[in-house]
Amino acid sequence: MSDRHELLARETIFILDKGTIDQATVRTVHGDGREHVISEPVWSDRDSIAVLPYDAETRTVLLVRQMRTAIFLRDKGMILEACAGGIEASDGSVEEACRREAAEELGVTLGTLEQVAQVFINPSQMVEKANLFLASYQSGQQHPEDRQQDEDEDIEVVEVSVDDLKNWLGQGTIRCPRLLMLSQFLLSRISATSEM
Repeated sequence: MSDRHELLARETIFILDKGTIDQATVRTVHGDGREHVISEPVWSDRDSIAVLPYDAETRTVLLVRQMRTAIFLRDKGMILEACAGGIEASDGSVEEACRREAAEELGVTLGTLEQVAQVFINPSQMVEKANLFLASYQSGQQHPEDRQQDEDEDIEVVEVSVDDLKNWLGQGTIRCPRLLMLSQFLLSRISATSEM
């Protein structure tokens, strides 16, 4: 017998620029008759994309680095991340959102897109689903002057080799969860292709 879940209450307790924080109360009745109620805050925001552009010819990828307050508070530094952002109401599709974010943050036009996963980045506290993509791009064709960053953004574009990415993965030094997943997928794809 399977578990049954029932939403007992959901109340918005805080309104943010990017979504709301809701207090949600859910009752679970387990198949064996046990029952419990959980009430906790949940951040409700729009879904997002993350993309790792890869140039197969130069064996490079494009990453971003920017000030993140939470990371600064914890480690007094910055981390490298995959290009990512929210899906806007004006985006006609998830793929369109991916191309828009790449143009805005990286100043690059993406080639072929491949969606590799749709994941919950923080399943205990966020309803957001992140759509993860690999994409082709051409190294040297970035146009940072054409980027349209939000006024509170100061994004640095970083081009690194796939070998660097592989080393970071092996050393366990990738700190962005989206970049970690996309790096693993890209490197497994490269490995599978080279073995054929």
